[in-house]
Amino acid sequence: MSSPVADPLPFTVDCLEYSKPDRARFEEWRRGSVGCVHVTIAVWETARETLSVIGEWNDLFAANSDLIEQAHGVADITRINAAGKTAVLFGFQNTTPLEDDIRLVRVFADLGVRIMQLTYNTQNSIAAGCWEDDDNGVSKHVGANFIKEMNDVGVLIDLSHCSERTCLDTIDMSAAPVAVTHANPIEFVGDGVELSRRPKSTEVLRKLAGRGGVVGLSPYVRMLRDGAATTLDSFVDMTLWTIDQLGVEHVAFGTDFYTGYDASMVKWWRAGRWGRESPIPIGDGPVVEWPSWFSSPEAFPGVLEALVDRGLSRDELALVAGGNWMRLFEQGFQPAVRA
Repeated sequence: MSSPVADPLPFTVDCLEYSKPDRARFEEWRRGSVGCVHVTIAVWETARETLSVIGEWNDLFAANSDLIEQAHGVADITRINAAGKTAVLFGFQNTTPLEDDIRLVRVFADLGVRIMQLTYNTQNSIAAGCWEDDDNGVSKHVGANFIKEMNDVGVLIDLSHCSERTCLDTIDMSAAPVAVTHANPIEFVGDGVELSRRPKSTEVLRKLAGRGGVVGLSPYVRMLRDGAATTLDSFVDMTLWTIDQLGVEHVAFGTDFYTGYDASMVKWWRAGRWGRESPIPIGDGPVVEWPSWFSSPEAFPGVLEALVDRGLSRDELALVAGGNWMRLFEQGFQPAVRA
């Protein structure tokens, strides 16, 4: 007997992955019926370094044109998916590539960078990250200008690694809804998770939803209540709990899935050039673990089926799987209209 969601699968968006890109990853997307993936192309890279990453992706698009294609907006995503391919959206997990030059927001947006996170864990000139004890939120000069510019250009703002106050400030300051592309609710997972500063408070998530934003939930074990022992049933519990708190229109997926890298890359993400060692120990074990039920994005159909089994309707499933992201992309990728 066929799965209740297998024919047809709802359109699925994974709003954050950072695997080393190669054909094996793209084949997993297709086997998982993933219609769109938001990929990270920069964390600590300079503008010049980021241009090289875009160039490398252009080579990947050419070599794998039967599987993937770059998207600049919702119309592209729809067209690419209809052709049986996965749409790829570029994003930054930090504003480092902008080099404090507000004009580079439009330059990179024109190159297809449609999602930008204000800061990656630490304090920068725009805002405070989630690792900072002194949470100063958004800079009322630099940060406010960049938020306005992102709105005016049509870049979706991401708050996943930002501090509590930065999140609250940005939601207030942004003319468009914003995203938490990959984080879990701290009230559900608890503050005992390994990356305890990364999950978001209920206050932030409710305010985000109140302004039309979306949170992408993640099976990353360092943000799950039971770590690597988290079951699919527990992940579904978290998803349904978040839906109860925010409404089904504001909950989706951003797996934070990554593979193909060694510890040196994890060190780069956590310390960049500003530190010699990671402030959070990387350890001697596997670079990353994923739950047995989510070893790659190929597992998405099983997650969707589990949500149906727990009572989510087909219409609700369509929103959580991809519809909510598509709505937010449609809003966030449009230049702001100001009186």
